Amino acid sequence: MDSCNYKSVNNCVEDEQKDKESLISILKQIFISSAVWVQFFTAGMCVGAPTVFIPQIRNQVNSTQVIDEEMGSWLFSTSGFAMYPWLIVLPLCTKRYGRKLPQLITAFCSIAIFIILYFSQTVIQILVSEVLQGFVYAGNISVRILIVTDYTSPKYRGVFLAIKSASFFWGIWVANAIGTFFYWKNIAILGFICAVYTLNVLLWPESPYWLASKGRFDECRKSFRWIHGINTKSEIELKELIKVQTERIRLENEYGKMGFVEMVKSSEFYKPLLLSIATIVQYHFSGKIVISLYILDIFKSITADERSAYTAMLILDGVTVFGMYVGSFLSRILKRRTLYMSCSFTGVIVLFTISSYLFLVRLNVLGENHFVTIALLCLYSISISCGPLILSFSLYGELIPLKFQAISYTLVSLTFGISYSTLIKASPSIFRTFGIDGTFLFYTVTCGLCTIYLYFCLPETKNKTQVEIEEYFKNKSKLVQNDNTLVLLTKDVY
Repeated sequence: MDSCNYKSVNNCVEDEQKDKESLISILKQIFISSAVWVQFFTAGMCVGAPTVFIPQIRNQVNSTQVIDEEMGSWLFSTSGFAMYPWLIVLPLCTKRYGRKLPQLITAFCSIAIFIILYFSQTVIQILVSEVLQGFVYAGNISVRILIVTDYTSPKYRGVFLAIKSASFFWGIWVANAIGTFFYWKNIAILGFICAVYTLNVLLWPESPYWLASKGRFDECRKSFRWIHGINTKSEIELKELIKVQTERIRLENEYGKMGFVEMVKSSEFYKPLLLSIATIVQYHFSGKIVISLYILDIFKSITADERSAYTAMLILDGVTVFGMYVGSFLSRILKRRTLYMSCSFTGVIVLFTISSYLFLVRLNVLGENHFVTIALLCLYSISISCGPLILSFSLYGELIPLKFQAISYTLVSLTFGISYSTLIKASPSIFRTFGIDGTFLFYTVTCGLCTIYLYFCLPETKNKTQVEIEEYFKNKSKLVQNDNTLVLLTKDVY
């Protein structure tokens, strides 16, 4: 009897230790992911800053000539064009040197950005700061996605990636709020404080997935166990990771690395790549980034009340952030694909409704009502925020296989950079040529086409390890859903 009680107590102690280890594991993942969230927050502040500092600078000199429309578009888009070379360099750098070194360099670069921005006296000096921002943006869509994907467990990965996206729009909202009520250089002070925090990368281990890909399995085990603790589930995942990478290294040594033509023909490469590119194109062609940045110009073209324009800007930014956190919560309940598709189709319908409403207002069939306009834009913001804005990055971080990360991330990142910079730079011309109603119709069509493609081709990725997702793309795409487990029915294509 005593023996049984002793055994029972022992089991209880072991269970408590496992619970503590699990909590510590989550806290470590949050600690690492928080640097990524802060990096996206500061990027959002940088993106949102021109929306408020351009009007402030114009008001200071009482002239729009100091920053005309052309220079204004460059202030919005320079950072986007400046990211191009880094979109090629950073994925290659992360493949060769790991995740920590590029993240550390980014932390110091972020500190420099806000120091330059704070002490800038001319528009040219602000542009210098924005050129450096290109390095940070490039890292956000390559290195930081890899960090969250590599360092977090499948159970929390989707939520952590969603919070990352929400943090970016938090940054835009905070920058706009500071610029509405205070002097715009306060944005640089807050950004500097946040940039210093991202130096916590010095306390991280290297990515276990990167270590495994280099055949450094002892270091991989130490890193993986430091992050995830020691329990049955994590040990199975670690064993599978090492097994897959050991086999990959053996095949490469025996047969050589996959050739370019063979790689392009491989469904493991092109299927997740095309899906990832589609999510990024949809992210931009939903129009949310452009509308968030040019919201003051959009409202000033609809109404002459400047105060209403600033109020609408803050309301929409707040609604966007709220929608993203709602989406993060829903991603824990709903399947990834279900949430993504339902929100995307809703967003397309609302975009078409806004376009039709503004078209009727322009024809004087309807009178413009501030409350109706803001309500429609809020509904649009919530639908897009709950789906494409938080899940597009999550999906491409999950879909791309480990062995094709360098080339795939380079291509996806270039798609992001070209889409972002081109749309931001061309937006004033699009507004002037097609009108606000025509611009919303343009985004209705482009976002709708991407949504239809994703509806037919996008698989479910929730709670699946990277190895399981890779296995999906190795097989012909006939799957049966059985008790939330995907059962592969077709023969391996290789």
